[in-house]
Amino acid sequence: MKKQATSGSWLPNDLISEILLRLPAKSVGRFRCVSKLWLSITTDPCFIKSFGTIQRPSLLLCSIKGQNMFVTTHQRSYTSFSQPIPRYHMKALGQHCYFSNMDSVHGLICIEDVCSRKPLVWNPTTGQLLVLPKPKMSSRHINAFLGYDSVGGKHKVMCLPYKKTCYVCRVFTLGSGQESWRTVRTNLKHWCRGFASGQCINGVIYYLAYNISNKPWYLCTVIMSFDVRSEIFHTIELPSDFHDDVLITYEGRLACIDEDNDKRLWSLEDVDNKQKWSFQDFRKPLHKLFELQGFTQAGEFVYVPYRFQKSSFIKFYDPVSNIRRRLKLEGIENEEFGNSVKGFTNHIESLMPL
Repeated sequence: MKKQATSGSWLPNDLISEILLRLPAKSVGRFRCVSKLWLSITTDPCFIKSFGTIQRPSLLLCSIKGQNMFVTTHQRSYTSFSQPIPRYHMKALGQHCYFSNMDSVHGLICIEDVCSRKPLVWNPTTGQLLVLPKPKMSSRHINAFLGYDSVGGKHKVMCLPYKKTCYVCRVFTLGSGQESWRTVRTNLKHWCRGFASGQCINGVIYYLAYNISNKPWYLCTVIMSFDVRSEIFHTIELPSDFHDDVLITYEGRLACIDEDNDKRLWSLEDVDNKQKWSFQDFRKPLHKLFELQGFTQAGEFVYVPYRFQKSSFIKFYDPVSNIRRRLKLEGIENEEFGNSVKGFTNHIESLMPL
């Protein structure tokens, strides 16, 4: 009985799993060494999937400079980054890598290597970095989008040619043992905009493109959708003539702000049927030295400065209450920290192995 109580085997496995699900990811990683049972529980795909669904989103700030990655996180209750920003050296990173122009997707982040044209998938929680094979593309560069199918619990990377007409795309499913890219028809002749803004919401990847079927095509911007599970494409018309806009997630829906009218927020209300858009106007919160990089789960705009200095701030703006706040960044050294910083506004911890 003493040996049984010491090992913890008297606890039901379901209760052990429920307890472990409520721990931080780093603690779960350490407790995998406790016993074979705990290792089996915490590496089970159902446990990993459940762990991601109960995590509290946070703001993740990242910067790439050479083979160094600078990373820090922020919970909404904090007022500043009081700890020095950690640096990670990653040998898999090339000399010209940048983050894909979309938010983190169920705990994973997509990185593009300009020189090798190989997409990379990074798990900030575990620190793992997966280099995917080079997709066969007709263009010199690619647009890579990361998606997640919550039903199947699978991540997929979808690649399109950079600034070229798309007839097909390449798809890679993570964790499936797949060794090469699959070819999927896009259903609509279109041109994916260079370094196109994208979002993955409820198992659908959205990105900006030009509809080549219309003339002049360079004035006809549309939103393309790619269902991660069915791998079917659809077209969504924008609510007005936008020239340069960014796709973001607002209150769980696809949203965008026109750069020509940055006081108006458009939200897609009905995706499947009428594709109905609604809008709300707000006061212009910040000056041009800051870039909108998304919304927090609490509905705040997140603005990140284009260039970082030792006295830099992240700024937040609530369009409903018209309340502004700022977050001071500490621990930044100009000679080390990259100038370009990407904010992932609703990042969650993930235990998914790569």
